[in-house]
Amino acid sequence: MGSTDASLKIKNQINPKLCFIALSCIVFVIVLSITYICMEHVTWDYSSSYPTFKISDTVEEIRYFESIMTEHDPFDVNFQIWLENKDMHVNPTHDGSRALCRTRTKPLRCPANNVIECLKISVVGLCGRWATKLRSLPAEISCPGLKNTKVLLDHVDKTKAIQEAHIVLFSFVASYLNLDIWLKLGFYRSPGQMWVLQTEESPIYARGLMMPWFFRNDTYNISNTYHTRADIHSPYGYYEPFRNEKSNPAVNLTKVIEEKKNFIIWISSHCETLQWDRTKLVHDLQRVTKVDIFGKCGNISICGDKWETTCSLNVDKIVRSYKFSLALENSCCEDYVTEKLWHTLSIGTVPIVIGPQIENYKKLAPPGSFIHVDQFDSVESLKDYLEYLDSNDTAYLEYFKWKESGIVREHSIKEHYQNHLSDDVICAIAEQYFKRRSSPTEFKMFDLYGPEWKGTCHYCGNHNWIRNYEHPLDHKRRNKGIWA
Repeated sequence: MGSTDASLKIKNQINPKLCFIALSCIVFVIVLSITYICMEHVTWDYSSSYPTFKISDTVEEIRYFESIMTEHDPFDVNFQIWLENKDMHVNPTHDGSRALCRTRTKPLRCPANNVIECLKISVVGLCGRWATKLRSLPAEISCPGLKNTKVLLDHVDKTKAIQEAHIVLFSFVASYLNLDIWLKLGFYRSPGQMWVLQTEESPIYARGLMMPWFFRNDTYNISNTYHTRADIHSPYGYYEPFRNEKSNPAVNLTKVIEEKKNFIIWISSHCETLQWDRTKLVHDLQRVTKVDIFGKCGNISICGDKWETTCSLNVDKIVRSYKFSLALENSCCEDYVTEKLWHTLSIGTVPIVIGPQIENYKKLAPPGSFIHVDQFDSVESLKDYLEYLDSNDTAYLEYFKWKESGIVREHSIKEHYQNHLSDDVICAIAEQYFKRRSSPTEFKMFDLYGPEWKGTCHYCGNHNWIRNYEHPLDHKRRNKGIWA
C-alpha cells in the first residue's frame, strides 16, 4: 500500500506540468506545420520583378545584380533558383557576408573512348566580380607541349563536382573555404587528382585558401604564386638585364630632373592592413616632411568616384612629377613584391619600400633602384636622407643608373589577375600533372604551414622603430571586408 500511495502522489504532482508541456509542444508543431505549408505554397516570381538578365563582363551589370541581392534573402530557395537560371549563386564568406559566385550548371566532360588523352581542369569557387572577369568558361585549350591532349577548363560550384576533374584549381578569388567545405572536398577527391594553390596574395591575406592544419599534408600538390620557389612562378613584374651592353640606351637624366616638381607621394585606398599599420607610418613621415596622400587614405582625389579610362594615364603623369613614391606592401613576406614597386620603377620615380627584407629586394629589383625604410634608424633619419637627395641632383640620379643596364617588365593589374587562367599557365599546370603522374616519387606535397609559404612572412624591419608599427597577434581589424 505504501508504494502505491507514493506513486499516486508523484503522479498527481507531475500531471499538470506534463499536460502544459505536452499542450505547448502540440501548439508549436501545429503552428510550425501551418507555417511550413504556407511557405511551400508561396511562389516568388523573381522573373516578373526583374528583367531578363545575362551575366557579361561589364561592371554595371554586376553592380545591378548585387543590388538585387541586397533586396532579398540570398539563402531563400526560390531566389537561389532564380539566380541559378542566371548562371550565378550566392556563397557565404568568412565574415558572414555574401558573395556572388559563378555557377556551372553543365560542366564539360571528357568524351568516352576518346582517341586522344583528355585532361579536365576544374576551378573551385569563383566569386565576386572577378567571376566574370578572369576568363569565359568553359574553355578548351590547346597546349603546344601536349599535342595529343585535349585540355578542358571549367568551373564547379558544388564540392561533389570535383570528382570528374583530373586537376582542381583553388583560386585566390574563390569563396572562403571553411572546415565543412574542406571535409567535403576531401571526401570527393578522386585518386591521383592534383590540387593547385593559385594566389597572388601573401599568406596573411590568402587565409581563405589555408586548409585546417591537420590537412596540411593531404591537400595541395603544387603552387602557382608570386614566390620564386613556386612550381609555377607568376610574378607581378621582374627586372630583365640587357643582353648586349653595346646596345644599352642612354638615359636622359636632364629630362628626369625636369619632370620632378614634387617631393613624396603615397596613393592608397586600403588604409587598414592586417600585418602592420602602414597608414600610421605615412602619417608619422608626414609630420616631419611633406607627403601628399592620394586616394581614400588621403584628402586628394585623382579620378573622383568613377575610374575612367584615362584615369590611369593621369595617375602616372602625377606620380612621375614626384621624386619619391611610397611603395608599401600590405605584408612583409619573402618575394612579395607587387605592382607598387614595378609600376613605380617603370613610370620613372624612386620607390621607398617596406615589404620583404632588403636582401630580398636586392635579389628581385634593379640594382640601386629603391630606398628601403629599414636602412634608417628612425623616421627622422629617413626624412633627412630624402631631403638630402632632393637637394642633390647628382646623388638622386644615381637611382636611375639601372636604366642603362636593363628594363622592368610588368603586368597590368587586369593582366596579372587573368594570368592564372591563361593558356600559358593552364598548360604549365597540365605539364606538371603529367610529370607527377609519370614520376610521383619525385614530388612532395606543398605544405602551406611550412617554410615555403606561411613561414616566408617575417618582421617588416630589423629596427625596433619599424617593428612598432606591426600589429600584435591578437589584433582585431575594424574593416570586416578585408580578405583574411
